[in-house]
Amino acid sequence: MIWLQVAATLARELVRSCTVPARLLCYLPRRRHWRRAARDALDAACRRAPGEDLDRLATFLERGRRANAARPHLFVSAGEASGELHASKLVRELGNDVRASAFGGAGLADAGATVRFGLSEHAVMGVVGVLRQLPLILRAYADFLRLLRDDRPDLVVLVDYPGLHVVMAKACRRRGVPVLHYIAPQYWAWGPWRMRRYRRAVDATLTILPFETEFFGRQRVPAAYIGHPLLDELHDAPPAEQEVAAVRERRTLVLLPGSRRAEIRANLAGMLRITAALRRADPDLRVVIPHKNPRRTELIRDTLRRLDAEHVEHHEGSLSPWLAGAHLVLAKSGTGSLEACLHGNPTVVVYQLSGPLAALGYRNILSVPFIAAANLVAGREVVPEHCFAGDDGWRAVEADAVRLWTDDPARRIHRTGLDEVRRRLGEPGATARVAAIVRRFLSPADRT
Repeated sequence: MIWLQVAATLARELVRSCTVPARLLCYLPRRRHWRRAARDALDAACRRAPGEDLDRLATFLERGRRANAARPHLFVSAGEASGELHASKLVRELGNDVRASAFGGAGLADAGATVRFGLSEHAVMGVVGVLRQLPLILRAYADFLRLLRDDRPDLVVLVDYPGLHVVMAKACRRRGVPVLHYIAPQYWAWGPWRMRRYRRAVDATLTILPFETEFFGRQRVPAAYIGHPLLDELHDAPPAEQEVAAVRERRTLVLLPGSRRAEIRANLAGMLRITAALRRADPDLRVVIPHKNPRRTELIRDTLRRLDAEHVEHHEGSLSPWLAGAHLVLAKSGTGSLEACLHGNPTVVVYQLSGPLAALGYRNILSVPFIAAANLVAGREVVPEHCFAGDDGWRAVEADAVRLWTDDPARRIHRTGLDEVRRRLGEPGATARVAAIVRRFLSPADRT
């Protein structure tokens, strides 16, 4: 019976995938509507002071578990390493208040959850990755259906990873199991036509950028802003003052080409061109590529040797000391660029597209006016951002990099904008806020 349900779900998802081109064509005539909706959400978020907005979850919280003698059963799922980090913090914060089962890995097991399937240890990215790991994905989904049948959770918390998690959420909806999605998907940027399916799958979603709450709320998805997890990381593990001082001894350019192999290949060569231009203006500058993932070390160092850039230093480990002490950061758009901005030093954000087709998609599908998270938070451009295909786009990047390296008034204006971003994000405590929402849902006493 379980495998019949798995087969039926697989068939539905295959049909849905085949209709993506048609849905995209239907979206194009309405792209101005979705761009206006995103712009309105940005503007509305900028008019609101940062703070908790749990009243937006009232409909979700009303479905909360009724009192019984047993400890509430919480199921948590994380499909990749970053999601597992957030999930394990949540389980650890909840402690003995819940009986936690999970899809994840060693981090969730160490936090006290009973891990049923090592989903995060087999992270899947892209269409090719899904096809390669399809048997594993189907086994995971079958195990989840068994859980819903044999050990029904009082609440399911799905962390990020919307592809599989939305399918799992729909299975919960069919069985009346409430679903909380922690870290809302970026449907506001790419593919807002998916909002209808998302609204029918989850009971509520938690956002990590302030304007996302406005966007999802306007699409009738209960949503609350719980703060960005990066704020917690910076609060819990600030860079050592002596390490930052050591970086500041020389004017340092920090390069963040991305975390994935394709990103490094796409961005590093262009970033090194910017490095050469800055070295002509300032021969004594120091250039550093800090990287958290040791599996990328060989690729980065091979690329530096191939491009005759042995003067560029590569360091494994935390980014914080380098970002806090940098004179300028050149960062690929993503979490790393926001982390750089939170340290308050001038940052230029880039995203090199893979080719003409990607450029066409960028011009016609992207719903938001910015790609840099800092600009989305501020609702205006506070850091220069460049999204382009081909090598010519690096010329504009070079102009902004030279200006922010040498122009002190421009650097002061830039820092003022970054201070605004930090204020709009609010205070640390994302994990504690999520745990409070879960407790309030699961424990009737906490709802009084």
